[in-house]
Amino acid sequence: MLDYRYETFLTLAVERNYTRTAKKLNLTQPAVTQQIRLLQEELGVALFYFQGKQLLLTEEGKYLQGQLILLSQDIQQIQRHLYQTKHTISLTFGATLSIGEYIMPTIISAYLEHYPDNHVNMIVGNTKSLIEGVELGNLDFALIEGDFNQSKFGFYKFSEEKIVAVCSPDSPLWKTEPSLQDLFTTRLFVREQGSGSRMIIENGLRSKSVSLSSFSQSTIIGNIGVIKQLIKKNQGISFLYYPSVKEEIAQGTLKEIPIKDFALSHPFHVIYLKKNRELDKIQQFMQFQNSL
Repeated sequence: MLDYRYETFLTLAVERNYTRTAKKLNLTQPAVTQQIRLLQEELGVALFYFQGKQLLLTEEGKYLQGQLILLSQDIQQIQRHLYQTKHTISLTFGATLSIGEYIMPTIISAYLEHYPDNHVNMIVGNTKSLIEGVELGNLDFALIEGDFNQSKFGFYKFSEEKIVAVCSPDSPLWKTEPSLQDLFTTRLFVREQGSGSRMIIENGLRSKSVSLSSFSQSTIIGNIGVIKQLIKKNQGISFLYYPSVKEEIAQGTLKEIPIKDFALSHPFHVIYLKKNRELDKIQQFMQFQNSL
């Protein structure tokens, strides 16, 4: 564990507010102020400064934050490694909603079939939150669909999936070959900000010089299952990864819209810290993607 003053510094560096930091750490605001003052006196540098009412990091503060994040990552990986020398292997990883619900069950099942004594903990979140989890050392690795800073992580592509437009069987859209513009009078269901699939769809629309606002209405729903249920009731359309709607399309409860001038696909990536000590365990786990 890091010294409590460094933990306070890291929290304040994120929150940029003494009151919120105190609340998050269950401390009084004077206690937070004192810890930061003592830390700055010990280091002999200013770590924060005010610009108007905004609390900002000095250059020394930015440097310290970066180094402490790396140190925190190392500590967590060392703790997990030491624990696993006397216990069964444990993997904690993240997956986006699409990957976690529609791809990972087969991989996890195959892995546990071969290694029944090992522990697997999967955290489901959007791309943004999973990247942060890996960055902070809370996750051994993550399976994401959105874009990420490739200079910061080790990574490899494990799949390439297409995104399809889907509608209700009661909609006339699937019976024709509409243009993208023909869909603009329809309600579009989209995921929340931070979702990798939303980011990819927005980028795809931007390449056609249009946006989500080009649709008559766009409704944010943070759950793929709910989106599919609304589409089945003919309340609108959505762009979803094919694995997440493959079963419904095969059953005829959803229909793919054959858009003539718009196609999307995107790679799914495994990302991890470049100096990850658990890389062999990650590779051991991901070999079961061949079970798909």
